[in-house]
Amino acid sequence: MLKRYEQVSYDYLRPQQVKDIQARCPIAYITAGAMEWHGVHNPLGVDGFKAHAVCCEAALKYGGVVLPPFYQGLLGFVNWGPRNWEGYTLSFNEEGMFEAAMTGIARALAFSGWKVIVGVTGHNVDRQRDIMQTAIESATDGVASTGFALFEGDLLEPSPDLPYRMDHAGAWETSCMLYTNPGLVDLEALRAGGFDIASDQLEMMGAEGIGGKNPYLYASADLGEKIVTRTADAIGRKAQETLQRLANRK
Repeated sequence: MLKRYEQVSYDYLRPQQVKDIQARCPIAYITAGAMEWHGVHNPLGVDGFKAHAVCCEAALKYGGVVLPPFYQGLLGFVNWGPRNWEGYTLSFNEEGMFEAAMTGIARALAFSGWKVIVGVTGHNVDRQRDIMQTAIESATDGVASTGFALFEGDLLEPSPDLPYRMDHAGAWETSCMLYTNPGLVDLEALRAGGFDIASDQLEMMGAEGIGGKNPYLYASADLGEKIVTRTADAIGRKAQETLQRLANRK
């Protein structure tokens, strides 16, 4: 991750630093992903890395702290991967386990005085987002605390200079990694492995296990910076607006 993210990463902070951040802006971000195949060119923890990066950018600009990624997402019981690459996706997390973890984290944050709890999942599965939302709702009362959950791209519409949507290991996700964790990405592994580097669009169930714009052709750190900072800006603004609404109720 980028060095500056340590300034808002809960696990990197000393108690007084957390206390000072909370006094300024009592927003806490829960980040979640999944440990799954993201092509031969990406690490298996992309979803968690991505969610954490977006939330760190939001916290740096708008305030708050960011919890470490919870990597065990909802994947069912198939260790999915393209042919000859099965078994790297760790599908060991049952729905009840994820729900219990998210609820426990959200309750701990509310108990500790965080007023707005934001859940961001980089694993773009509706049920995972919905469970995070339910967990936050069960942990907050709408008076002393509140919150919401979403995918990192939920609030961002495509634009002429950013004509992409969330994908799986394609230009969107790979670009996020090239911006925040460039040392973990190897686009040349696609060429070396004989995967398709020429097609404009790839299908998730194809040989590459990539869904979206071909990352070999379209992914870049510059694109990743646009994605991460713009999604972070939208989420951070919503978090601040939520905090202000909560204050206005008193």
